[in-house]
Amino acid sequence: MAKVVPNERNPGIPEFDEAYYDRFYLKRATRVADPAYFTHIARFIKAYCDLLEVEVHSVLDLGSGIGTLKNPLAESFPQASYTGVDISPYACAKYGWEQAAVDEYRGEAADLVVCHDVLQYLRPGAAKAAIRNLAEHCNEVLYFGVLTREDWELNCDKARTDSAVYLRDTSWYRSKLSRYFRNLGGGLYLNRASEIAVYSLDHFD
Repeated sequence: MAKVVPNERNPGIPEFDEAYYDRFYLKRATRVADPAYFTHIARFIKAYCDLLEVEVHSVLDLGSGIGTLKNPLAESFPQASYTGVDISPYACAKYGWEQAAVDEYRGEAADLVVCHDVLQYLRPGAAKAAIRNLAEHCNEVLYFGVLTREDWELNCDKARTDSAVYLRDTSWYRSKLSRYFRNLGGGLYLNRASEIAVYSLDHFD
């Protein structure tokens, strides 16, 4: 079992150390998803961006972890630069990411921003600030995923999913995201400031 180390920003939430990544991402018996899952995500993002004719020249991955999406995104967007950011000192030292929290990161905006399985580790105030920060750094498209209360109760494999998180209702995230983004479905969002045209039935708001 991953060692739980007190987290100064979020007491009760574990630090993202080597043991955490080994358990939830590397060890076959306990990892939350097969590596092929991340390839499917990248291909889905690529296909939808192609459909919308979004040109992705830069990718910002906020919460890169062990880089599960780096290579799949590089294969899908070979022309795009990739910036990895994570709060974990261990992950940053091992994989070369820039160290910063999602709600505090200040850097160049990107055409595609990715934030996958991160915000459930933040307190409500920090999570709201993080969503605002995602919008500020997103030129066009956001891929966003998070463990919600409903997912914990109905969808996820609890034996493989980290329970040391803040569980919030799906409606909480939708209301915060909708201020800045159009929900395209499948975890993809379009920045409301984007000039990309989307037919009315292809988004939820």
